[in-house]
Amino acid sequence: MTTANSSYTFSIESTEVRGAHPKTGLATIAVQGVCTDKDGTEFNFVATNNLDKRYADRFKVNWNGSKARMPEVVGHGIGDDVKSGLKVSSGLYFSRGARIAIAKKCRDLFPADYQAQLGAKEAAAEEVDAS
Repeated sequence: MTTANSSYTFSIESTEVRGAHPKTGLATIAVQGVCTDKDGTEFNFVATNNLDKRYADRFKVNWNGSKARMPEVVGHGIGDDVKSGLKVSSGLYFSRGARIAIAKKCRDLFPADYQAQLGAKEAAAEEVDAS
């Protein structure tokens, strides 16, 4: 088990728009990244938005529910439909600070208004496909 703390780096490897969320109208975006610890070992993570309906535009690296301040395995709470086709290392644990840093970078890449624009495009594409 490895803990991501102040001596880690991370990079965003790919992003994928997964369609508009029916309640929020925002596009669901999955972000694939790599976190590197101080020893040079790399771990894969996935971050996504639309996990907390109060703050749907915010990204979560892992979603811990009632234990939000406790480190948990990356991907805990992120649905299999979001993780499908993406790599998540099972042995990587993130501290709260690491999760916040990654989530902030994701939100900088996809601000709320851009998520709404993508969601509107996805919803329009789904309507065309349905007809």
